[in-house]
Amino acid sequence: MQVKSQKNKLSAEQPNRLLIRQMNATLNRKLKSIQHHLTVQQADLQQHLMQTLQNVILPPKEVPPDIVYKQLNVLFITPCNDRASSSISILVEQSLRHLVKSIYEMKAIQPVGPYLERSKTDLVLVLGGEDGEILPEESMEALRTSPVKKALWLTDLSGVKHSESFISIFDYVFTQKAENIPSYGRMSSARCYEVPFPPDPNVYYPQSVLKQDESDVYIIGDAQPGSSLVDLANHALLSGKVVRVEGKGWKRFESFIPVHAHEDRAALYNGSKMVIQDNSPVRSVLEVAACGTFQLNSISTNRNLDTDVFQSYNSQEELIEKFDFYWNRVDQRRLAASRAMAYVKYNHSYLQSSLQLLDRIFR
Repeated sequence: MQVKSQKNKLSAEQPNRLLIRQMNATLNRKLKSIQHHLTVQQADLQQHLMQTLQNVILPPKEVPPDIVYKQLNVLFITPCNDRASSSISILVEQSLRHLVKSIYEMKAIQPVGPYLERSKTDLVLVLGGEDGEILPEESMEALRTSPVKKALWLTDLSGVKHSESFISIFDYVFTQKAENIPSYGRMSSARCYEVPFPPDPNVYYPQSVLKQDESDVYIIGDAQPGSSLVDLANHALLSGKVVRVEGKGWKRFESFIPVHAHEDRAALYNGSKMVIQDNSPVRSVLEVAACGTFQLNSISTNRNLDTDVFQSYNSQEELIEKFDFYWNRVDQRRLAASRAMAYVKYNHSYLQSSLQLLDRIFR
């Protein structure tokens, strides 16, 4: 009888235990839902509090309205007798015509003051030559007193040639070489940027050349003792090869062919199987790439290019290793050169560089 009584008691307790488990499960689900809701509310409240405090300490900056470039009127001042700048002037003007409402070109010898007085000008863009000042004093004074935004795009590959009195007129200075920026910064309070001129598509492009322009290797850079270029020049890898050199200190390498200032760089780039550069300006890198020629550049040369399509070296050992690798793999050279050429075509046109200038000035 006692055993039967215990069994009946256990049977009666089982429904109670099941009910308790169901109630606990229901309560746990509701508690989790309430806990999640409270967590979300707490996070939102904390974010709102932090935003409120930030606005009290640092009020939100007013965002200037976007400038519509197609509403801009640009005065473009170009050098008079600078043959090197003439083709650049044409390409810049053609590009700006696609971007702004109107562009009026004026030669540097013409007086600027009368034009500014009778026209609504939003930007004065001056193309600066390699030989220093290009504007007469009368025009410089007119620009100095004008409230119009003023920008100077320099052709300064050979270094800083302009005076402080000239540079200080401008609000923005655009240079071909990043190394020139500190000098311009000391001359004025202008904002300075490196914006090299893109390769002229009518000059730098893949083309066949004469036998006299051909070479195996074209080295660009100074032959400084202990440098990677000198180490390569003395290496057996260059034995029996036709080598051109451009830079200082190469006279003692009598078998190398020196490149002179008057020679056609486009023909020499196209005629070379490989170009090696050290500490060259960005513009030189872009021009070689536009010709479809493979190049190896030092890290310092590629530093100002926001891309990894250009092959680089960071030591004497790496230069020797990569030179040997690519020299013996023509297909790899062609592939790398094609990638670099495509990058230049789609990322460094005159239209894109002109747009970059406008963005620096108005954004």
